[in-house]
Amino acid sequence: MKTNKCITNVLVVALIGGLSMMAQAQEGTGPWSSWSPGYSLQLVGSGWNSGSQYGITSTSTSTEQRAERRYDTFTSGSKQFQGTVVVNSLGGDRICLQQCFEDNSGPWSMIAVQKSGSLYQVEGGQTLASYSVGSSARINACCYTGSAKVNNYINGSLVETHTGGTGSYYFKFGTYRTSSGKGPITATWTGIQFWQK
Repeated sequence: MKTNKCITNVLVVALIGGLSMMAQAQEGTGPWSSWSPGYSLQLVGSGWNSGSQYGITSTSTSTEQRAERRYDTFTSGSKQFQGTVVVNSLGGDRICLQQCFEDNSGPWSMIAVQKSGSLYQVEGGQTLASYSVGSSARINACCYTGSAKVNNYINGSLVETHTGGTGSYYFKFGTYRTSSGKGPITATWTGIQFWQK
């Protein structure tokens, strides 16, 4: 009897611990359920991908350079992206790492890294967080189609509410040269997860 009670207590503690870890891994108000969108790999110019690593080798400031995963389009509900990025090397500047894209319209929310030491929103240039090459940053993007907004979190802190979205959306991550940027860059992405509600 005591053994069974002990096992039950251990299972309860493990369950609570597991739920706590799940809650910490998601942002925004829940409940969220797991979502598994499909994706395609986009390699343009000198863009390359090997496992969890993405990069651009070209120093061009005029040609398209990208290595990104493009996920399935969604048109309703709320969707959340999560991933942890480490910029391993940055010989260039102003490279987009994660996007919430407006399908058939263009880039909308673009979180990029600049050599001066920050993550920033490409549209408007707002600094979102300080960043140094070699460190990790967990990015969560919660896209709410009903209110046409995305809440962006970095390492668990809400850093911006980006509004004005229209139509349908999709998530992207990897490395992409912005119009004012250039390579080279190498970045590692891990812990990719998605949720919906």
